[in-house]
Amino acid sequence: MQDNTARYQEFAQLGRGGQADSLSFRLILRLLWRCLPLLRTVRGPLAGLVACGAILIALFAVPVINVVNIFWNGVLEGGPLSDLQATMIGLDPDRFSSATGLSVAARKEVLRHLVWSVAGLLVALTPIFIGLVYWRIWILQRVNQNLRILMIEKLQALSLRFHDEQRVGDSIYRLFQDSAMVTQLINVLFLSPLETISRFLFTLGLVFLWDPRLALLLMLAWPPLFYLGHRFARPMRVGFRHAREANSRLTSIIQETLAGLKTIKAYGAEGSEKKRFSDASLEAFTAAYAARNRFVGFKVLTFWCVGLTLVIGVGFATGLSASEAPLYGEQFMISMGFAAANSGVWNLGFYNNFKDRFGDGTHTEHHLLDLWGTVQDVATGLDRTFELLDLESDIEDAAGAIPITSLSHGVRYRNVSFSYESKQKTLDEIDFDVPIGSIVAIVGPTGSGKTTLMSLLLRLYDPDQGSIEFDGRDIREFTRTSLRENVSIALQENILFGDTVAENIRYAVPHASDERVREAAEIACALDFVAELPKGFETQLGERGTKLSTGQRQRISIARAILKDTPILILDEPTASLDAETEHRVLQNLARWADRRIVFLITHRLSTIRHADRVAVIRNGRLIEWGDPQQLIEKDDGAYRRLANIEAGKPLRTEPANSQTGEP
Repeated sequence: MQDNTARYQEFAQLGRGGQADSLSFRLILRLLWRCLPLLRTVRGPLAGLVACGAILIALFAVPVINVVNIFWNGVLEGGPLSDLQATMIGLDPDRFSSATGLSVAARKEVLRHLVWSVAGLLVALTPIFIGLVYWRIWILQRVNQNLRILMIEKLQALSLRFHDEQRVGDSIYRLFQDSAMVTQLINVLFLSPLETISRFLFTLGLVFLWDPRLALLLMLAWPPLFYLGHRFARPMRVGFRHAREANSRLTSIIQETLAGLKTIKAYGAEGSEKKRFSDASLEAFTAAYAARNRFVGFKVLTFWCVGLTLVIGVGFATGLSASEAPLYGEQFMISMGFAAANSGVWNLGFYNNFKDRFGDGTHTEHHLLDLWGTVQDVATGLDRTFELLDLESDIEDAAGAIPITSLSHGVRYRNVSFSYESKQKTLDEIDFDVPIGSIVAIVGPTGSGKTTLMSLLLRLYDPDQGSIEFDGRDIREFTRTSLRENVSIALQENILFGDTVAENIRYAVPHASDERVREAAEIACALDFVAELPKGFETQLGERGTKLSTGQRQRISIARAILKDTPILILDEPTASLDAETEHRVLQNLARWADRRIVFLITHRLSTIRHADRVAVIRNGRLIEWGDPQQLIEKDDGAYRRLANIEAGKPLRTEPANSQTGEP
């Protein structure tokens, strides 16, 4: 954990504006290194993409240069073609290479062959380039998909301690926006630079063959570009971080608004929520606009630098062409077929070819600086992504953990203490033993720790002190997966999904038969209302099951827990939304079903507690009473008796009336 924290801290300063906010070359290499594991599943396609790009450059660089020379020197000026140029467009070299000049008819013939050759080349290259673009997009999206899967796995693996403090909207933003930044990182720090630098070096070599002084001019553009890159990097990172954080807050507000829509409508708070959203949206827009504005200013300045280089280079080349100066690599140009014998000079063809190549060189310089600006945006999102991926859950399988095979004796809470915050204990020295075949009611005031007690049983949290045992063994000795496979739970929130009734019931057992689904629904007393739905078990429930009443959702949730058929069942306020008759039927069915199982009932209702074998009374995180409910209710001044009297509406004590006002 400490190694991961230290590794994350190296990236965490990016965009914060301090002295440690520096995107050094070493850190860039570390960013790439962090992304390499994401490329394992696409290393074959990625290598193929790079190889195909290199092959295309090697195969078509010479034809492209020759096409330009043929057009300017052969068609427009009437100069002779080289043997390679004539052969390339399907002409006889003896007719078009040996002549001192081309006639008008010959020039028209060269033009026709050139047009058809270029058309054929375009027809051949277009599907190849489209395929390579598609291939590139597929690789990047595959990496993005893999990363999102890693992030959702991590979010699910992290304990509830993390999610208790994390805003849902922020997690959504990390999953969809920050994950895309890692994909962008692979593009802007690997694929695009590899392609662009290759083009620049190729162009630099060609320009050197024209004139080394022009190649030097191309290189002299780098110092001011490096200065601009260094000068603008940190301000851009600060702006991009501010924009990301503002958009993350906006996403959280959207999520909270939609999740609390019923409450907002009930309180007539639409106006205040609209203002809250408007303020957050304006803040996000302002931050994004400021960041992009700074980025555009950076791009304009780099454009002026490369533009000035291009103007000087083309002007110098114009003078060389006017004087028909010899090419520095004249013999190489002739031997490669770029020029006919004795024509390796600065003519119109080589001049226009030079403009294309030199322009491409300055364009690659500008593009590399654009990529550097984009890296600043990407890097500011990396700390959020790496922070999540580097987190380790505080609930992990112990070394040598084994699966649970059965539960034959019972569950023991042995001196269990737990706290969400170190200053205040939520549970304190809880100790009781539950044999198999028991129904245990967990009762107590709101906030006393009842739900937390059951969360520990599922290892959603781990005790700070003490242990929970299955058949005498600490549950931390078992794998988390097998532990949760042996515990079913019906939550107080009754969370359902936008699927059919049947699929909601078989959520934990996807391949359960229709007969088993019906049996579980029957135990939960859900058959009657399901039969009245338009399509029965195949009725779509809508988002979060909103088409059902709260009581109906509660019974579907109970049926889902029953279908899992585990030795331990936890029901959190299982009948809170049921009428008295339905509650009685559900609890009677559960009592019959629970034979040779353990059922925990978290409840406030006396009618539910009466079906329990044992009662655990929790107050302020401590177990203050434990035993048979009938015995506890007969206990004078007992905590359980007091709760039962409150539930039944009996007065706790009678105070004399105020002698002056008559008020109690």
